[in-house]
Amino acid sequence: IRSVEDYTTMVIPITQCPGIHTIAFGLKDPIKAVGAETLEVAMDSTWKTNAAGYELYSLVAEINGCAVPLAFLYTTSDGTAEEGAKELLLQDFLDFVAKHCPNIMFTDSDKETAKIN
Repeated sequence: IRSVEDYTTMVIPITQCPGIHTIAFGLKDPIKAVGAETLEVAMDSTWKTNAAGYELYSLVAEINGCAVPLAFLYTTSDGTAEEGAKELLLQDFLDFVAKHCPNIMFTDSDKETAKIN
């Protein structure tokens, strides 16, 4: 990701916790184009959909009825992470988005709080 960071992506700084590995990035052009006017975002997640075993979180803006992808986070745990570690990394992810999309008024997610903690 760092090799294309100057061109198309922004690496999202995530607090690294023992037992969890995380990679997160934002898409420069969409964030620059719609970040200030984004009022609603949705976060979705998948797991066990790739050979590496990473969960994928995506954050998508809604602009005039169209979905615009803004940022992605991949994470995996070896089972030894402390309680609340995933919540911390998701907070870093959402803080990055909030910084670049300061007018968000609505958020949607299909993730249950119990599954995050």
